[in-house]
Formats: sequence, structure tokens, C-alpha cells
Amino acid sequence: FQQIKYEIDPEYLFSPIRGEGKSERAIVESYFKVNYTHRFNVGRITRPGRFGRVIVISKDEHNKNLLRSEVWQELRLLDGIIQNATVQYDGETFTYREACARWENECFTNDILNLDKIIDEVEAGDLNLTFPVMFNPVTWDAHVFPVFFGGTEVSEENLIVSVPSLQLVYFVTADSKRQDARGAAWEEAFLEAVGYAENNGVFKYISVARFASRTLDHELERNTRTVVPYFSSTFVLMIVFSVVTCMMGDVVRSKPWLGMMGNVSAVMATSAAFGLAMYLGIEFIGINLAAPFLM
Repeated sequence: FQQIKYEIDPEYLFSPIRGEGKSERAIVESYFKVNYTHRFNVGRITRPGRFGRVIVISKDEHNKNLLRSEVWQELRLLDGIIQNATVQYDGETFTYREACARWENECFTNDILNLDKIIDEVEAGDLNLTFPVMFNPVTWDAHVFPVFFGGTEVSEENLIVSVPSLQLVYFVTADSKRQDARGAAWEEAFLEAVGYAENNGVFKYISVARFASRTLDHELERNTRTVVPYFSSTFVLMIVFSVVTCMMGDVVRSKPWLGMMGNVSAVMATSAAFGLAMYLGIEFIGINLAAPFLM
């Protein structure tokens, strides 16, 4: 068990090694390789990489529309919390700005936040947002609303009436193993920072849900580990069943200790087999925790 290699990557565990999806992805990547460091383009993403994602909804049950100035102020606050979250990795301290995916020297940004320049006019009804694309008259950003807005209510004239949800995404570099490891450390800091802000009442008008590339891995692993508390009761039931089935009315032929030793033998054999497999470098996966229930 000293050389255990624990594998939790869902793609590795649940997708075919020679699946068509992987072959086609390799073809796409050979022509449109993602460069997180200098030429990052969201349209070229073929792998999750390292990222943090938040989905925002209104806390006001009577007004679900996010197109309000106070909401946009808190979105800017949320963006600042994420970008200023401090990460410690391998003796290095950095923030999102040092690890972000870049186009040339500029970090990937959520340009939808620039609506704060015109949100007062939008809220007052002096300016309409056209769906699905609109140029910001102040910053001249081309806002592609379906990328950021969810459940958008649109009028017959393709004008946005209400926006009940919004997402922001933050990508970090993952071109090398070190960058990938730094990205994983940043994801942990991202989840912690957003979770702390949400759980401690930092936001008055918005509610925030968070997600990162490792969230699925961790949730699947957490689900697998739910069987661990049942180990002790399982072993007790196995021993009781084995002892009872080996007992007879005849004291001479009754072998209760044989049933118990049978369980001990099975545990030793299973432990030795798993230990040998791990020593040989075979990856250990969470589903193996079901082994005690199959004995």
C-alpha cells in the first residue's frame, strides 16, 4: 500500500480507451491546439483544462431579474474576490492574474461585466439590450448574451426583458504539468473564496453557485466514500452469518471457529491481492471500496 496510485479522473475511468470521441478530439487538436499561455480561445477548447465557474441568481424572490445596478455592483465584487484570491503552491504565491489564460498579454475576461457602464440606463428603460448580440456603446465590447445569460426572457422585437441567471467563467493556464498543478491549486482557492463569501453573507442581492474542473471528480469520489461507514457492520454481519452457518446441533461436528477463520482468510487474501496490485503500479479506484460487500 506504500505505492498506491489513486485515480479519480472520470474520463479515464468511464470512457473507452480507443473511443471515437478521443480519436476525433486528437484530430481536432492536431489542427486547432489550445494555447492557454499566449493564444487562448474558448472556441478551441477540447478538454476541461483548469477553470472556475460561477452561476449567479437573484436572492429576491419577488424580482428574479438580474438587470439591476445593485446586482451588477455585487457581480463586480464577486469578480474582485475571485481575481484576488491568493494561492500558495510550491513556495510560490500568486493570484488569478498571474495564472490566467491569455490572449497575448491580456487575461481572459468576462466582458459581460462591462454592462455596469450602462446598467443604470438599462434599468431605467432608456437603453435596450438586443438579443443575442449587442455592442456596448461605452466600451464597444460585443456582448454575446447567450454565453453568459441563462433563461433569458426576450420580447418579440428581440429585446431582453429579464435575465434570471448569469454565469462567469475563469480559465487558467494548463499547457504543462506544472501549470496544471498550479491550476488545480488555484481551483481550490477559488472554491474556498467563493464559498466563504456565499456562506458568510457577503452578497445581499445575489446567490452564487460554484463549479471547477475538479468538482465532478470530487463529487464522484465523495459519493463512493459514502459506503465506508458501512464497512464495520458489513464485517460483523459476515462473521455472524459464517459462524451461524457453521454451527450444528452436534457439538463435535459444529465448527463456529472455522466460519470466523474463513472470514479472516478472505480478508488476508483480498488485502494481499490489492497490495500486490498497488505495488506493481496498478491504479486504485474508488469503486474498489465495494469489495467488502462482494466477499
